[in-house]
Amino acid sequence: MTTDTAPIVFVPAQLRGGTISQFVADLVAGCPQGWPPAMTLDFSNLRFIRPIGTVFLSNLLWWLHQKGTKVTLYNIGGDRSALKYLDDSLFFEQHCGKKVSEAAAPRSTTRPLLRIAHSHSHAWLEQDLVPWLSARCGKTQASFFQLKSCLSELFNNIKDHTKFDIGSIFVQHYPNEKGMNICLADFGLGIPAKVRETVPNLSDADAIITAVREGFTSKSTPGNAGLGLDSLLRTVVGTNNGEVTIYSLNAIVRFRKDANGEIRPFPVANVGFCPGTTIDINLRTDLIEELSDEREELEW
Repeated sequence: MTTDTAPIVFVPAQLRGGTISQFVADLVAGCPQGWPPAMTLDFSNLRFIRPIGTVFLSNLLWWLHQKGTKVTLYNIGGDRSALKYLDDSLFFEQHCGKKVSEAAAPRSTTRPLLRIAHSHSHAWLEQDLVPWLSARCGKTQASFFQLKSCLSELFNNIKDHTKFDIGSIFVQHYPNEKGMNICLADFGLGIPAKVRETVPNLSDADAIITAVREGFTSKSTPGNAGLGLDSLLRTVVGTNNGEVTIYSLNAIVRFRKDANGEIRPFPVANVGFCPGTTIDINLRTDLIEELSDEREELEW
């Protein structure tokens, strides 16, 4: 739908793993002449959103901003739970300059949506996220040392493999489900494009699968081990029995254990488009190994 001045795009009823890339594909299809100078996103249909939807949508807005498109958010008030969730996550504060409701505030089960530069990311992980994870899960901070290292490497990737030294992150704890959801996104070239600089002629899904292989690296500055995705999979999927899903360009690949307990890629069919890279990490909080804090001090 368009007006005389700007296209109006409706956010779908559900923003979750299975719908976000198709939403962007529909958005691209609605702009056949290229990105317009202005656009309106109408939230009147939105009824359900997951953390991946929050981060992905935020990343999309920053990506459109970099394309020179000013985006207005419309129909963002009311009592719908999805809108309240976005407001409490500080999504509207970040993209509209203020919260919709004065009462909106980060929930105890979340680390709110944060746009963070690489230069500040490691201190944030050390001083904010890890202590919060420790308190929420009732585990020592050392128990999250390997996860912290993996996330640090992902922030290194944002610095090394994108033009913009900034990523967006959002964390949700599901205590009743014994789960922890960590979503991290950037709006760089995307993993497939970076991999094809080293290994040409791969499909987007095959490029993502190549990127997670142990020992694979693309261009990287000293001190960065490479894409670091193999370590992330070993930590989250191999050790914790969780899942990692990578959304990038025209591919979505989910990594989980198969029936034999091996880490396997499961490409998602019929995806749309995912600007940059979004990584959705799902941990089992009941399977996090308890480690002594003295061990972390020795490893450091």
